[in-house]
Amino acid sequence: MDYDTIIENCKIVDGSGNPWYRGHIGLFDGKISEVSRIPLKGSGEKIDAGGCVVSPGFINIHSHSDGSILTHNNAENCVAMGVTTEIAGCCGTSAAPLTEERRDSMNESRSAASWGFPVEVDWLSLDDWFRKVESVGTGINIGSLVGHGTVRGIVMGEEGEGGERVVPYDHQLLEMKSMLEAAMRDGAFGLSTGLNYPIGRNALTGELIELLSVVSRYGGVHFSHMRNEGDMLIEATREFIETCEQTGARGSISHHKAAGPSNFGKIHETLRLVEAARRRGVDVIVDLYPWRIGGITKSLGARFRTSLQDGTEIQTREELVQNLKDPESWRLIKEKVLADRGNSRKADEERKARLEEEGGWYPSPSSRPPDGVVLYSRSHPELEWSTLSEVDEALGKGEEMEGLRALLMEDEGYTVYGNYPYSEEDMLEIIKVPWSTFITDQRAIDNSKYSYQDASDRLSMEHPRGWGTYPKVLGEYVREKNILRLEEAIRKITSLPATMLGLQDRGLIKEGFWADLVVFDPETVGSNATYGDPFQFPTGMPYVFVNGTPAKVKDELTGALAGKIMRRN
Repeated sequence: MDYDTIIENCKIVDGSGNPWYRGHIGLFDGKISEVSRIPLKGSGEKIDAGGCVVSPGFINIHSHSDGSILTHNNAENCVAMGVTTEIAGCCGTSAAPLTEERRDSMNESRSAASWGFPVEVDWLSLDDWFRKVESVGTGINIGSLVGHGTVRGIVMGEEGEGGERVVPYDHQLLEMKSMLEAAMRDGAFGLSTGLNYPIGRNALTGELIELLSVVSRYGGVHFSHMRNEGDMLIEATREFIETCEQTGARGSISHHKAAGPSNFGKIHETLRLVEAARRRGVDVIVDLYPWRIGGITKSLGARFRTSLQDGTEIQTREELVQNLKDPESWRLIKEKVLADRGNSRKADEERKARLEEEGGWYPSPSSRPPDGVVLYSRSHPELEWSTLSEVDEALGKGEEMEGLRALLMEDEGYTVYGNYPYSEEDMLEIIKVPWSTFITDQRAIDNSKYSYQDASDRLSMEHPRGWGTYPKVLGEYVREKNILRLEEAIRKITSLPATMLGLQDRGLIKEGFWADLVVFDPETVGSNATYGDPFQFPTGMPYVFVNGTPAKVKDELTGALAGKIMRRN
């Protein structure tokens, strides 16, 4: 028989959770043509796996690649760590649907740059966006959810323009449902919510249930960045389960965690609630990234990226350091940051009152978890993992903001910080349940187009989970800590997310399935990405195939654009 490629001498971990077995895999026309325990005879390029593991490609159900996939379309960071399929449009924000007015506004304000890289928005529907991605090509398979915040903002306006209202008018709710239904017909996988972000945070549970009733009719999913991950984590979990149980939509709690030491241990109750819901027939799971630090923007200097007296905004690391060194500029920056903090707290209190008046709820600003920690300092490595108040104490400035200013100036703006660390014990409990999957909560980035220096200069350092999540799972939690069996870890990142999404022909090594495959050495696979320099590819993962096309060969990325648009059903 003829094959395009034959992968020989494999330890096949097929994604089902079953024990590995030795075998050989033949690929033809983008799909798995044959899986055999005896050597395959026929023509085709032969790759000797040398006893390495071959698994299905990893499926990341939570990404923010909506904008970056158009300019970083090789998705080098994804391919390098074995990700062959991603779902964008998470946390309540998606690239589509749009109206002409919103599209033009985004282009005029350059707000599309908030995706990380400037993009000309020339689409309206989700189908338009799919076609745009197809026109530039993509290195990975990519699908999308519909962002609740995106739809709500278009229909009701931004906060301050109507989006702050708790209860939409009847015609507004109908319009949101119509936009959502059109996107579902275009192939959206479901609805994402970001219930502690602008616009989405003003919605009541009833509004979500109305929208998810549309999603459920199409067999879609609800992935939710819940209303709270701190003091009201349990209440937020109950709300998420309620939205799925009342509508029949299946769903996942996005990047599940407990924020703040006073909330550590609450994961036991949230997991109990999910398990109880599953016993009642509610199809819900959780996802997580295996890192104790969350958030996306990691540059400490981003805390001081604010408008100056002349109306301009600090944009670069050099501008920041220059303004920090000038006493008068620093005084104005400090006043502005403190004023913004006060205004934000006041707005949160007003939002809480509005929601409670309508029978909803919102966490008080006083329930926010403690501030973050320094993750990298060029001049003071001894301060890494110190809290921001500890930094001030160590530098003897007498005030937290003065301590941060001093550290940023000595580091020339290269300081990296993150949210207060989550509990390792909580994370292990989530990892162990059979219905959890791993995600990156990051975006596709080509190292050949964007670097550590670029990110530092833009005051927007990336998170290492964008380069190291899956190798970290396989190296640390499988090989080193024995938290998961290899076969179970692979199931969690292949067939489990495929089943949640309803993918019928991915997530398993099975004849007739698309040939998304990863070849890795279980003895050496691991992450090299760090908080100080996340732009590091993993080791021990020499081959990756996307739809049968080699995307990584002997640790070298091929630049192949073999990915496909993923539409529901």
